[in-house]
Amino acid sequence: MIDGMRVEPVKGPNPADLPVTVGTVRHDKGRGVKPFSEVLKSSIMKVNQLEIDANNLTNRLALGEVDDISEVSIAVEKAELALRLMVQIRDKMVDAYQQISRMGA
Repeated sequence: MIDGMRVEPVKGPNPADLPVTVGTVRHDKGRGVKPFSEVLKSSIMKVNQLEIDANNLTNRLALGEVDDISEVSIAVEKAELALRLMVQIRDKMVDAYQQISRMGA
């Protein structure tokens, strides 16, 4: 009791119900959670597709096949932003790997 009030413990999620545990891959009781490697692979493929789409639109603009330049500009910005985010993720993963390998040494 605190100041005459009864305090109930905070109940968190049951660890058995959590979708992923470190170091293992298990199904998430039908919720469709993918392993990290699959998420990373699909993200890289999406970034690549954004780059391809932006290049195609840029080429079509140069040939005069696109009337709306804002469409091209948005596609190029999306591709650039996605690539910058992917580079940041890569840098964080390399840093984490280096830190882990220093722990073992």
